[in-house]
Amino acid sequence: MERYHGLSPEVQDRITDIQDLLIERYVEQKEALEEGKQARAREIGLEIKELKHEMETIKGWANV
Repeated sequence: MERYHGLSPEVQDRITDIQDLLIERYVEQKEALEEGKQARAREIGLEIKELKHEMETIKGWANV
């Protein structure tokens, strides 16, 4: 994963955490879809959207 220069180590760690969470959520969503759990897949999709928004917000602060 890329590191974001100019950001504090804490913020860089949060970005890494978000990236890890996104990977986990995409896997969970794929599994839910394969199991026919459409409602759960939609819930996970919303979590993914929120995580992406948080990461974009952080990147925006840093002008990355």
